[in-house]
Amino acid sequence: MRTPIAYALLAFAAPGLAAPARQATTTAPVKEAWDKTAPRVTGASVRLNPVPGRPSAGYLTINGGGQPDRLIGATAPGARVEMHSSAMAGGVMSMARLDAVPVPAGATVSFAPGGNHLMIFGLSGTPKTLPITLAFGSGRKITVEARVASAGDEHAGH
Repeated sequence: MRTPIAYALLAFAAPGLAAPARQATTTAPVKEAWDKTAPRVTGASVRLNPVPGRPSAGYLTINGGGQPDRLIGATAPGARVEMHSSAMAGGVMSMARLDAVPVPAGATVSFAPGGNHLMIFGLSGTPKTLPITLAFGSGRKITVEARVASAGDEHAGH
């Protein structure tokens, strides 16, 4: 049995022991939930062209959501963005503009050197990052922060 003196001593010696125990409440950190029906975009990067005034290239990976969709465009502040494909035919690399890129449900679509990529025209200066907004046929828009690297950076692109 504790007496008032015992409580006083406990309060000075160990403040947490003198007070009656309270039930602890914890709040788990809120994790941003990914809507699994929506596409997910990762690994966004931009490789600057070594020749000033020439277009830069954008790379990223899209993981399809629960429903098929298609990428129908991309935008970036202060620049014009087009979707392109690259292919080697007869020893010659050719490039063609794409109006849309299918994103099958659950599939991975890569925009990487030598394949599909974003052509970014009119990018001025050397920003460290570039927000790119992707527009999908479903009406969904996803903005990603692409890391910008010089053409000689070994980590530029995939």
